[in-house]
Amino acid sequence: MTRSVAPLRAPLAGAVLVALGIVLVAHPADAYVRTTTEASGVPVQWNEHCVVVTVDQRGSKDVPLDQVDDALARAVSNWTKYTSSCNGIALASRPAYKVLDVAADGLPAVIFRNEMWQRPGHAPHDPSAIGLTTVMYVNTPGTVGDGTILDADIELNNVNYTFTTDPANAVARPGTQVADLENTLTHELGHVQGLAHTCWDHVTATPPLDNNGMPIPDCNDPDLPPLVTDATMYPYASMEGETSKRNITPDDVAGVCDVYGPLAGKLGCYPAIDGGACSAAPGERRAGLPSLFAIVVLAGALVLARRRRCSRS
Repeated sequence: MTRSVAPLRAPLAGAVLVALGIVLVAHPADAYVRTTTEASGVPVQWNEHCVVVTVDQRGSKDVPLDQVDDALARAVSNWTKYTSSCNGIALASRPAYKVLDVAADGLPAVIFRNEMWQRPGHAPHDPSAIGLTTVMYVNTPGTVGDGTILDADIELNNVNYTFTTDPANAVARPGTQVADLENTLTHELGHVQGLAHTCWDHVTATPPLDNNGMPIPDCNDPDLPPLVTDATMYPYASMEGETSKRNITPDDVAGVCDVYGPLAGKLGCYPAIDGGACSAAPGERRAGLPSLFAIVVLAGALVLARRRRCSRS
């Protein structure tokens, strides 16, 4: 079963993303949105402490591999400098060391699509999407372990975008737009931790609820408040080469700390030997999880919004 969440989008031509004047959409200051299971609506989360993300060794055609590793480490730090005090989840990165791809293998990965913006043998992704995260989780309503994240893989659109670590001085390849790598990875790591977008992208029939039980605002609303549009988990980039999503907002932090904070000291790390390296292995079945489970794939993407719309990816 596959469910898609609108990706981070390009800037809106001629539109103002930050609402001015009277805010028409009620959105509490401490509101955030969690990804939920398809069947029972249970918020998804990791049930282990250590989540290590690794770059696919094939890398990017725009950015040297060592700089990609550094950008991922900075994106992780953008989160952990605020969430490490909660001590419920230890998000980390590891330098590239092997070829990885989207798979339920328990190895969270960052994969650049350099030739085609699609997975081999699958339909193309939305070309406006800068990045897309696939979260795989247990989907067995009423059983122990329902909603447990097993893996999460990030794909980056190196076909329609020129990635850079220095957007102020970057020059886009012909037919592409500049995308800041750290900005994109910071947003996608929110999905890896179980966060959803801050506005309704119409992938679901009705608006999801925030942590206060309130329906989230429509992404198409021209008067979205800054609490929605300034968040790292807002699914649109405000401009080409945007860097603002590097800055985690209090709502983004609460979305991680409120879930994982109460689990501090209760979750273990489960290292697995993989090619001679020690890494987190969230895909390994733990005691208490069902022996048979359905894996639901949730795709959450970041898109450069050329116009006010929501699209599937």
